[in-house]
Amino acid sequence: MALAVLLVFAGAAPWPVSAAQDTASYPTAAAALESLRAKPGVKTSVQSGWTVIEDAAALSLWSFPPKGHPAYPAAIQRRVVQDGSEVVIRMNVLCEASKAACDALVADFEGLNGRVRKEMQR
Repeated sequence: MALAVLLVFAGAAPWPVSAAQDTASYPTAAAALESLRAKPGVKTSVQSGWTVIEDAAALSLWSFPPKGHPAYPAAIQRRVVQDGSEVVIRMNVLCEASKAACDALVADFEGLNGRVRKEMQR
């Protein structure tokens, strides 16, 4: 159910931001997208130009901005995990755009994650 709630909200030099050590890492956003597209059992869709990949087996939702987006190319992975008695969203970002564009991307997704957390607490 937590993944379903997460899915409802799914819109320079590389600098990865990682919050979960057990998440597979990729050298580039393109490598992540290529690998995930080839993975059996994932669901791929396009929402407002963004490529969104649901990996239910890993409780992960991946988002890739379209060409023309200030933070392109980038890969954002959000995972729903149990942390003690709480269900939390862990986010990993690989952004290959300027630091300013990447910072804005992370801030946007942190806002989405905050709204998801509020929904999960209802």
